[in-house]
Amino acid sequence: MNYLQKQLPFIKGYCIAVFFSLILLFIRVAKLDSNFFLFLIWNLFLACIPYGITMLLSFEKIHKNRFLFGIGFISWLAFLPNAPYILTDLQHIRLSTLHSVWFDVLLILSFAINGLIIGFASLRTMQELLKKHFSNKTTSLIIHVVLLLCGFGIYMGRILRWNSWDLLQNPTHILGDIFRRIISPIEHINTWAFTIGFGGFLIITYHLIRHYQKETI
Repeated sequence: MNYLQKQLPFIKGYCIAVFFSLILLFIRVAKLDSNFFLFLIWNLFLACIPYGITMLLSFEKIHKNRFLFGIGFISWLAFLPNAPYILTDLQHIRLSTLHSVWFDVLLILSFAINGLIIGFASLRTMQELLKKHFSNKTTSLIIHVVLLLCGFGIYMGRILRWNSWDLLQNPTHILGDIFRRIISPIEHINTWAFTIGFGGFLIITYHLIRHYQKETI
């Protein structure tokens, strides 16, 4: 059984979850005559890109080629923060009316949870692929660093308003922002508090899910 066949049950279940989120969104559009939350569709699309990358990397000819795997890993890492990023869209709740606030919470959470699920599915696959190149200990270290970098990536996207495409379009300014925060950590303490907070949340959540999976197998 190849990788795609193994993933089919998950993909089918995930499509149902996404369909539910879309139904909620279109109900809101119809009821309130507002297209404001349509950006959630784009955000969820971006969240799915890392999963697509790991699907490609899972083909034997690709992950055995270190150069192709390295390029794929960097691309995957650049897009991965988009998966948990949707959690920060909860900030838009402040714009909701008293009559729509609870529906909007459900709507955004449904998209955010779908983003987390597809992100962790991608991370799980990448972890298995990394084990083909590194020891278990090194792989575990890489995964923890990646999750912390996701926290930093969310900060770059939500607070500084950079996105994954800007790494190609405007790398100089992005690297400048990163460099300033590295050389002056005290002046940018909020950056590191945000990074550790979100990174720690992702690490704990990922471990809990992995532990639950092991207990139920």
